[in-house]
Amino acid sequence: MKKASFTLTFTLLFIGYWAQAQTPAKAPGNQQEAMTQLLNYSRPGPNHALLATLVGTWTFQDKNLPFVKGTVVRKSVFEGRFFWVEITGGQLEIPIADGKTKLANYQGLEIEGYDNVKKSYVTTTINNHIGSNAAQQIGQYDAQNSLITYEWESELLPGVRQKNRKVLHLLDPDHYIEEYYEQLNGHSKKTRELLYTKTIAK
Repeated sequence: MKKASFTLTFTLLFIGYWAQAQTPAKAPGNQQEAMTQLLNYSRPGPNHALLATLVGTWTFQDKNLPFVKGTVVRKSVFEGRFFWVEITGGQLEIPIADGKTKLANYQGLEIEGYDNVKKSYVTTTINNHIGSNAAQQIGQYDAQNSLITYEWESELLPGVRQKNRKVLHLLDPDHYIEEYYEQLNGHSKKTRELLYTKTIAK
């Protein structure tokens, strides 16, 4: 019942938003009109409301690897326009300066949002383990199947580019699944499946 209610609510929200989005934006005729459009395109809407359902504290567990687990704390910032996500995992050898490493918990930070102009979910992510880049993930929502699919390309070594995909399966208000895929030799391969359970709502 939770799943059906959750899906129906956001399907209705997105039908209304889709209908509104079919009217092309009119070019501003003056400075006041331009400012009005800028403010309107900056407001949180139904797409941000979907991300807001993920606000809270979660535990995660890899489906196949018992030692891959941790917590996620997701907070709303700037009146619900963006979401600040703190990820803490198990201990790893973390690269530090002067060619050294140290044993420390995996830490990740993400800023999630929705770009009203490009009509895409956007996530910027950094971490303390592998990669000196700030990954820019672009996503779309499938209301029928309650999925958010993000895609991005990473270059963690010079000249070595990797296409990636992340799929969030929104099961109900207290559970979701996160799947990761890499494109290897033209084929997509699942590399991780994490199960999330909400422990604190806000």
